[in-house]
Amino acid sequence: MKSRAAAALFGLCFAFAIGLWGTRVVAQSSYDRSKEEIRALEAARNDAIVHGDAAVLERMTSDDYTFITLRGELRTKAEIVKGFATGAFKYASREISDLNIRVYGNTAVVTGRSTQKGTENGKDYSGDYWFTRVYVKDNGRWLTVALQTTLIQR
Repeated sequence: MKSRAAAALFGLCFAFAIGLWGTRVVAQSSYDRSKEEIRALEAARNDAIVHGDAAVLERMTSDDYTFITLRGELRTKAEIVKGFATGAFKYASREISDLNIRVYGNTAVVTGRSTQKGTENGKDYSGDYWFTRVYVKDNGRWLTVALQTTLIQR
């Protein structure tokens, strides 16, 4: 009787441990998949900026988006989309690097570096800067909700 109880207890503990391990594997897989989705979104967003594709930027950005530029200006989604749609924002080149992506459930925080050549509203926006972008997963889609940039002084 004692051996059956011990075997049952061992089996229960073993099943519990396997369940915890399986949950961790699934969570890690979801985390890795989310990081890759965000990495692809960063590349697509960068491509849309270089090509002035306002429609893509419109789809990738939440309606309540805020952007603090490298000059300390506060911009909304409407201002960003309009800037690219009218050609007021033009970029000859823009490269992103040093991406660090952290995922917290339905929120992701990306830090990285950008080197760009371009103008916005007639102002030269060329240079190197660090950025922090925040994404939120809404109805199965990642949308950017905030961006903060800081110019790297040379």
